[in-house]
Amino acid sequence: MANRDEILANFQACSGIEDVGEAFMHLEAANWNMLEALQMVMPQEATPAITAPLPPLQSISQPEIISVDSSPELLIPPPIPPLPAAVPSTSALSHSSSSNTTPVMDVNIQVLCDGASEGSSFPLELPSSTSVSELRTMLHQLVGITPCNQILEGFKKPVEDSTVITPALLPESRTLTLNAQAAVTFDKFYERINGAHDDDYLLLIHDETNSKDYSLRFPGSKRIREIKTDIHGLTNIAVRHQQWTGWPPNVDEEKATLTSSGIAKQHHLTVRKVTKDRTPKTQRKGAMEVDENSSGDEFEDAPELLNDDDDFLDMMDVPAAKKTQALIPADIDDEVMGVIHFSEEFRNRYGNCVPMFFQGSLEEALKESVLLPAKNRKLLAVYLHHDGSVLSNVFCSQALCQLSVVDYLSASFVVWGWDLTHETNKARLLNLVSTHFGAMAASTVRSFSVDKLPALLVITRTRGMIEVLSVIHGNAVLDEVMTSLLHAMEMFEEQRATEVQEEEAREAREAVKAEQDAAYMESLAADRAKAAAKKKAEIEEKQERERVESLKQQEEAFKEAVRASLETDIPDEPSSDCSESISTLRFRIPGGETFTRNFLANTSLQVLLNYLHVKGYPADEYKCLQSWPRRDISSLDTSKTLLDYALYPQETLNLEER
Repeated sequence: MANRDEILANFQACSGIEDVGEAFMHLEAANWNMLEALQMVMPQEATPAITAPLPPLQSISQPEIISVDSSPELLIPPPIPPLPAAVPSTSALSHSSSSNTTPVMDVNIQVLCDGASEGSSFPLELPSSTSVSELRTMLHQLVGITPCNQILEGFKKPVEDSTVITPALLPESRTLTLNAQAAVTFDKFYERINGAHDDDYLLLIHDETNSKDYSLRFPGSKRIREIKTDIHGLTNIAVRHQQWTGWPPNVDEEKATLTSSGIAKQHHLTVRKVTKDRTPKTQRKGAMEVDENSSGDEFEDAPELLNDDDDFLDMMDVPAAKKTQALIPADIDDEVMGVIHFSEEFRNRYGNCVPMFFQGSLEEALKESVLLPAKNRKLLAVYLHHDGSVLSNVFCSQALCQLSVVDYLSASFVVWGWDLTHETNKARLLNLVSTHFGAMAASTVRSFSVDKLPALLVITRTRGMIEVLSVIHGNAVLDEVMTSLLHAMEMFEEQRATEVQEEEAREAREAVKAEQDAAYMESLAADRAKAAAKKKAEIEEKQERERVESLKQQEEAFKEAVRASLETDIPDEPSSDCSESISTLRFRIPGGETFTRNFLANTSLQVLLNYLHVKGYPADEYKCLQSWPRRDISSLDTSKTLLDYALYPQETLNLEER
């Protein structure tokens, strides 16, 4: 038999019966066959005759179960078969046995929730008399999304659950889109279409209560809360009675997925049932009366429903009587631990549809909201609770925890909660408010009497100042709360738009200034580089001049030394009364000037060249040319004499630079 709490919820959604006791009696009378129960309570003209149950379809929400004791290769579940080409409806199945001429409509259901792509669609055959409510029931059986959580779109005109679907209501493409309410799972339909993914996680779960082992594969997007619900269907242990070992600490089980939890791809877990004391029937009855449409008299009229109180409460998963534990105990000294305890206890009291309270200190919440830059800034909503106020439970259940308020707070606010029940916690909050919001805000909070609590403070930042934008007291109803939040958001957006413009203008000015500074620094760096290059060139030039000068000086010194050495070897000029043969040589230097020198005729040519070298005309720089025959005597054999080369008795020699 299917999970009874799921059947009961689906039956209420389809039949419109809000009273739990009445719905329970109808299902008991039909032996928990939801379709038969619907036949009994819904008019025959709105519900087509059903003569055959739905064909057995593979369970979508329940994961594949494999023994943990199997070999490693068997730990991988077999592939899930794809959807059939066309899925016949319940009514079509029932009519097929009686008539083959019943007109049907072919429609396509395009699934857009839980990460499904646009190609995730399947065909469906609908009889011409199918209503929207019946279509929702079929989709629940196929996809796993309860009718009350389905968002069905694509009709040409607005429809209600009782509206009969006709071809005129369908679009030309005959395609309807199926989505789900926020935080509603897609029950592995996406996996059926696309197969297993690389981000799947294999959870090896040991059930201590039933002494069973399970090997379950889930996608990384699966939430921990959803896994606990799936385990309820396997082990018959209600979620509120499950005690787990192996989950990482401080994980938000309502929002955390397997990927965000940080566990390994293959992870071991242990679950067992925690037995609790039986709650008196009167308290359970009071808890059941939270639904304003239920009445105590109706439960008295059906005493058989309470024969097995524990099984009934486990099936319904209805919270027990109001817990007496404070949202923040007086003995918690750490602010962050107090906030975490507040969030957990608040969820235990008021269920899963609660605001997502910020898991950190008030200072950290400010940094994540009003202290952000204007373009990313959010409002901060500080919820102040007091168990001593008669308005606390009413405000939380009827206003703060309503889906519209929860969604709006999650989208536009950072919500931070604190409990003022104990005086120590109130004093701690006043100190925090005084530190972060100022003395005036602390005085406002201090003035709140118990009958004005709970309160929701909307915090904003204007011109750099953190201030209380508005206060919503516990006597406000749902419409007033939404109106106050919307009004606060309008004022916030107006101010934020102004600050965004100012921030953008300031950023533009800073960008221009930064660009100018960068250009100046670049120009300064270029000038410095140019000056450094010039200085380097001057230094190199100076060093080169000094080197050349040094070489020149060395060369001059060498020449001078050679000249001095040669000068000592040159014989003196013979006198006019010398008896030996004398050769008179006249030298014409560049520029036309001349000088004359007498040599002995038997003087070697080398002595002549040495003489010219001493006079400043070395043979390697100057040619010594004889007119006739024209020749360079510096290239002749220097060991021969002047007489040998006919440089006697006189000769004129021309000196030219080489």
